[in-house]
Amino acid sequence: MDFKKLLNDRQYDAVSTSSQYVRVVAGAGSGKTRVLTYRIAYLVAELNVDPRSILAITFTNKAAGEMADRAANLVKDVLGFLPPLHISTFHSFCARFLRQEADVIGFPRSFTIYDEDDKSKLIKNIAVEKGYKKGDSFVKEASRYIDKQKTKGLYPDDIHIKFERFPNEKKYLDFYATYEKKKDESFAMDFDDLLLKTIKILELDERVREKWAGRFDHMLVDEFQDTNDVQYKLMSLLLRRDTCLYVVGDPDQTIYTWRGANQNIILNYEQEYGNVETIILNENYRSTKKILDAANKLIKNNKKRVPKDLFTNADGGEEVVGNVLQRADDEASWVARKVSEVARRNRNENGEPTFRNIAVLYRSSYMTRPFEIAFKDAQIPYKIYGGVRFYERMEVKDLLSYFNLMVNPKDNIAFERIINVPKRSIGETSVDRIREEALNANLSEYEYMKNIEAFEETTSLPSRVIKQCSLFIASMEATKEKLTDNLEVYSSVLKDFVNEIGYMDYLKKDEDPEEDRIKNVEELFNDISHFIEKNPESKFEEYLQNVTLLTSQDDISGGNFISLMTIHVAKGLEFDNVFIIGMNQGAFPSDRSLAESGRDGDEEERRLAYVAMTRARKRLFCTCNEGYSYITDSKLTPSQYFKEAGIALPRSNYFESNPLWSSKGSGSSYRNPQPSRTGKSFFSDGEAINPFQRQEEKKPEPPAKKDNGITDWKVGDLVDHQKFGRGKVIEIINDKIIKINFDNEGVKTLLSSHPMLDRAKSEGGDA
Repeated sequence: MDFKKLLNDRQYDAVSTSSQYVRVVAGAGSGKTRVLTYRIAYLVAELNVDPRSILAITFTNKAAGEMADRAANLVKDVLGFLPPLHISTFHSFCARFLRQEADVIGFPRSFTIYDEDDKSKLIKNIAVEKGYKKGDSFVKEASRYIDKQKTKGLYPDDIHIKFERFPNEKKYLDFYATYEKKKDESFAMDFDDLLLKTIKILELDERVREKWAGRFDHMLVDEFQDTNDVQYKLMSLLLRRDTCLYVVGDPDQTIYTWRGANQNIILNYEQEYGNVETIILNENYRSTKKILDAANKLIKNNKKRVPKDLFTNADGGEEVVGNVLQRADDEASWVARKVSEVARRNRNENGEPTFRNIAVLYRSSYMTRPFEIAFKDAQIPYKIYGGVRFYERMEVKDLLSYFNLMVNPKDNIAFERIINVPKRSIGETSVDRIREEALNANLSEYEYMKNIEAFEETTSLPSRVIKQCSLFIASMEATKEKLTDNLEVYSSVLKDFVNEIGYMDYLKKDEDPEEDRIKNVEELFNDISHFIEKNPESKFEEYLQNVTLLTSQDDISGGNFISLMTIHVAKGLEFDNVFIIGMNQGAFPSDRSLAESGRDGDEEERRLAYVAMTRARKRLFCTCNEGYSYITDSKLTPSQYFKEAGIALPRSNYFESNPLWSSKGSGSSYRNPQPSRTGKSFFSDGEAINPFQRQEEKKPEPPAKKDNGITDWKVGDLVDHQKFGRGKVIEIINDKIIKINFDNEGVKTLLSSHPMLDRAKSEGGDA
């Protein structure tokens, strides 16, 4: 294999380096995956490295699968056969590790992995046991507390509270301890546990650590800028003094600090390991020059980065199109028209408009409503990603719960989900009794009902409930006996079971033609069959593990529709045509992010915009609107990113009065196209658009912005809000932003000076 001919100069340097510690700073579209896969092939072909001693880690199952396929084909060309390759996500690697080593911490290898839905159900059950309502704001805050501690790598035993730093801290810790106890009793782990318990075993048992560290001479880590402290600790425990560590990432694309990603890990990599070779890949093979120019101008405003300018040898391409419309509905209608125009330009072999290479990206999911309406009105097919994934759909989750319970009878969450599905006349009251009696008997709920005869004298369960549970358990146990070590029988045996319990009849009765629930069940069994065919030596537990670990990106598939998704979901993807919508100041960049994280939040928001822009291959459209914001009591304004990226907007009344955009007010050379004699503005693509359309329908301007005159809010202050009602201040974020827990609306972050907000009045009328 002639690596020099297959790679550009910098890619070849990155692939062929002999340094022990390597940091590859790979700009968007610079061939990152190509470099990683060719690096694996180079290690095998040129350096005679045993493929089994290479561990490659990436951040999504989709990326891991693509990398594994590419690397396997390259290595097969070199060796003439396909060797085993270890390419996976951190979570998948840990799940595989724990299936072999979980007994070190007293877990069986058949433990269950809880997804977010399972986790939420357990937390709500605990809330009820502790006397809360499932929807109480305290329960939501306790859940956030658990997430935050696990992101830090802390279990309840690691946390010691002398003085509470915020209200209810000790109660949250107690809730966390109960959550861990319940989960451990069910032999279940959530996603965070996969990493934390792997770390625990590696730290507890030096023999195990040496065994696993001894397996890998080369560790390659993709998307290294998104690594958090827990993942970095895990990675470090798998290194020996002579292990070669090769990391690839782009600090300009760090967009997950809100869930723990630590940008300093990639920025400080040279200081951490000393003799590090850094190679910068900045030739872009994805986007046009015009798109890259805008992205480069934008990201240069950040300080925390490794300096680089993306460039391309491709043609300049079309101008980046910016537009500001009067209202959100107008913005959606304009985007729908442009989408239709682009689709008509690129027809398929049948002469039909092609929508498949068009993406609409947004900062937050709430922005999609007017766009969905506009797309429906224009008969534009679309699909929203990041919503309910295939494996989270009701009927799929039901059956996976049945299958998980067969593998792990201690899984109380799975038991409670399916004990009355299909209907067995077992209501919530009976489930509550089963939960309480099983707890007292020190058994899982399934085990308790399986042995209910031993508790005849003490149980308060009605005989009909016992009868129905006994029939259900008998069917489960009979099916488990048919499931041998031969994986090939699983699909047919489980199909028979699903029919036997009446689940398919249950779906047919409630079938909604738009939901295709029966087709989803059929697709689930196709998926099981495909797994068995592809992994004949695996165990069924591994299938259940794999589907639990899938992310929202793993559901993304092609079709003749436009793709709607948040920018976070779009990370790692690319499209010919990209529309970034809702680019208004306060929404993107997000006021909340800026208020909570200051300068770091400012840089992360800009990185997010940079990621969105660099998803586009051929055309990029950025839009906003001047509608009225009820949050700020003012008109919406265009995002600062238009100006920072040099993206032209048409002239409107707003620009005449706002110093950020007016050349008179700011001295800016920002280009505002002059209106034509028809009153329309011309865009860079030559299309005439009237930004003042539907002027006659314009709503009266709201009154000038006022404030409540309160500047001395304190934690614990009671408040009244004209819309949200009574609440209490729980956090002072800064002198402009406060966090309030409302009695009926939960926790909200608001402007402290908002005119709808006031101090609570006592019954006597005094403040």
